[in-house]
Amino acid sequence: MCTVIVGFDPGADVPLVVAAIRDELLDRPWRWPGRHWSDRPGLVGGLDERAGGTWLAAAPAPGSGAPLPRVGAVLNGHPHAGVAPMGTTVDPGEERISRGGLPLGAAATGALGPGPAELRHYEPFHLLAADAGSARVYGWDGRDFTDRRLAPGVTVIVNSGLDDADPRVVRHTPVFARERPAIARATLRGATGPAEIWGGWLRLLDSAGAGRPRVDGPRAESGDPSALMARVDLGGGLLWATSSMTLIACDREVLRYAFTAAPGVEGAWRMVL
Repeated sequence: MCTVIVGFDPGADVPLVVAAIRDELLDRPWRWPGRHWSDRPGLVGGLDERAGGTWLAAAPAPGSGAPLPRVGAVLNGHPHAGVAPMGTTVDPGEERISRGGLPLGAAATGALGPGPAELRHYEPFHLLAADAGSARVYGWDGRDFTDRRLAPGVTVIVNSGLDDADPRVVRHTPVFARERPAIARATLRGATGPAEIWGGWLRLLDSAGAGRPRVDGPRAESGDPSALMARVDLGGGLLWATSSMTLIACDREVLRYAFTAAPGVEGAWRMVL
């Protein structure tokens, strides 16, 4: 995951709304969101077939083991000594643990699973754990750990974390705040299509495919560093780009989930829950 937008308002009928944008190598195999984990049968998310985890997991209570509907989402992080979310900070000889298990733990428990001593086995990450009553972001850069609660409002999380100077944060925070859907409980329960629930956020995500993509970080002259969509030709047939988008909305009883594997294409969204 490379951009996660969180609308958190504990006083609203539907306190939590999330838009999550996954950027990944397009040839990395994955499966459509579903219940893919026999040890966590109540969780729903897309399956990363290479490592067995996910980039986003949802716990649609009841029956998921979570007291409230909950979502966990992971972003690759920047290492403390650099600015690119690639490479390694895990010491040679250390066991490397996939970050794809972190959203499953966050959705199930609402917290970061690994303890301080285990974090050295993970590459840098930012992990969202959120429900109708709380939203927090855990961060690990290979050296330092952070744990921050999100204030009510709209927050844009990127590879550098809660970074007010990032071009995506500067551009999209006020736009998504203005369009934050005011969802009634009856709509959350009865809607049959994504537009009924997410409204303006759905339109903003669909329109993200119309402009120039992020090409190679903020210094790429041919790209737009503030774009939500990414596209990088790594050569040798490898393409790193926006591969999917997810929308989540939940109150204290119901979670709804929409997904598209054709980012920026109007009408490609499908309801998962």
